[in-house]
Amino acid sequence: MPSSFAIHSSLLAAVDDLSLVAKAVVEGFFDGLHRSPFLGYSSEFSAYRPYAKGDNLRHIDWKVWGRTDEFYVKQYEDDTNLRCFIFLDTSASMDFGAGDTNKFRYARVLAAVLSFLMVRQHDAPGLIVFGAESKQAVPALAARHQADEIFQLLTEARAGGRTLVDAPLLQLAQTITRRGLTVILSDFFTSEEACSDLLRQLYGQGQEVLVFHILAPEELDLPYQGQFIMEDSETGEEVAVHADGFREEYRRQLSDFCDRVRKECLRLEIDYVPLRTDARLDVALMAYLEKRSAF
Repeated sequence: MPSSFAIHSSLLAAVDDLSLVAKAVVEGFFDGLHRSPFLGYSSEFSAYRPYAKGDNLRHIDWKVWGRTDEFYVKQYEDDTNLRCFIFLDTSASMDFGAGDTNKFRYARVLAAVLSFLMVRQHDAPGLIVFGAESKQAVPALAARHQADEIFQLLTEARAGGRTLVDAPLLQLAQTITRRGLTVILSDFFTSEEACSDLLRQLYGQGQEVLVFHILAPEELDLPYQGQFIMEDSETGEEVAVHADGFREEYRRQLSDFCDRVRKECLRLEIDYVPLRTDARLDVALMAYLEKRSAF
């Protein structure tokens, strides 16, 4: 099982160097994996070839060795370069949560970590950031410096404006024509119809989709006391509420909202993972590797 490696404050303090953060998180995660079925190849078996010095011993077929006393390595078809797109929500609602539990900071680090992991596994990561005005993309490529391109865009990304799942974003999704894996990082604080449009678009494109529904502890637990002001970060609308009288109804409505997102994912055969921003990143990495193992 993975170690209890978490996002530490010291790492987030260096968040501008996302390559350093991503490398530290991924290496910390793998240091805690003693043995995992997800680290090998998952494509269809193609043929054998004789073992050559430097080949990974994990790919030797020991049953063949037992019969022939010779070492043979399994070869696979298309065992690298799976196209993996990451969709990152950059709307203002993502800029919520104190310190290390800020949703946007957490999601940005997770996007960087996933990109680094994909490159490490010889896959082809790409990135799409979407918000009120931002529809930027790094195409999915299996290139040596692909992660650096993604880190650069992530470093420049800022959270602001309303969550818009609109025609330009859906058109970007339409360009993903080759079967692959798409990961969505969002709080889904937009219209449910718009959310469904994006999920249906990706599903219709033949993508395997993994949704990380990212929420801060303050949103889930509502730890505030007494009278306070709730402000919609995307519209600026303010509402005065009293925590004690409001908490139960708020939690019910939030639970219903999350349940509707989960059910829509289930209907489209999309994997749905609720993710608190105080959760260890290995929770997300294991969910990703489980999904990746299906290819």
